[in-house]
Amino acid sequence: MFRRLRSCFLLAALVSVGPVMAAAQTFGLDSDAAARVARAPADWVRQAQALERRGDWAALLAWGREWAAADATNPLAWFVQGRALGELGRLDEAIAAYRQNLRLVPGDVWARNNLGNAYRDHGRPRDAMQAYRAAVETDPDYFPAWHNLGLTFYRLKGQAGVVEALQRLHAVDPKLAEAWRVLAVAYSLTGDARLADEAARVLRGLNAAERSRMLAILFAEG
Repeated sequence: MFRRLRSCFLLAALVSVGPVMAAAQTFGLDSDAAARVARAPADWVRQAQALERRGDWAALLAWGREWAAADATNPLAWFVQGRALGELGRLDEAIAAYRQNLRLVPGDVWARNNLGNAYRDHGRPRDAMQAYRAAVETDPDYFPAWHNLGLTFYRLKGQAGVVEALQRLHAVDPKLAEAWRVLAVAYSLTGDARLADEAARVLRGLNAAERSRMLAILFAEG
């Protein structure tokens, strides 16, 4: 399960405090609001990471809301809220936060995966699987979503459903059945790190059309 905030989204250029503070005051913001606007992007990320490391979810939620008040168009401000709300068990709100993140950046696989986790924990496995599917279709190399997709598929369908899916895949193309067996059955159910390399090798042996075909079969009803 994904557990770290994405510092890769950190903006390279930092906002200059002086001019931004002055501009904020020009628009009639009070000193607290002006200070929020004046924070550099790196400051928001660093504090969020520190609060996450401490497991201070209430403070992380408050920080995420303050961040969104300063810059509602920054997807990380909503991701931070989703992360905190999920840990606090406020799953409806976590789902809403991640969906706002995804409205801003539809291709954010981290948010897609965490949205799936929130749906799963909410008892909505079908919605969770759709979120994980969207993540792996966006980035086939994002293995946390493959892991969660396989695990949720097993929990939803049971052993009989897993066997049936493997049979359907094998009837179409044995290569697809082997890919699913390694990726989302052996790897997902065991969590064995030794299988991760094999899962990666098998996945990368499929082309985009084969991956799409595999997912279409797995998500077919019946």
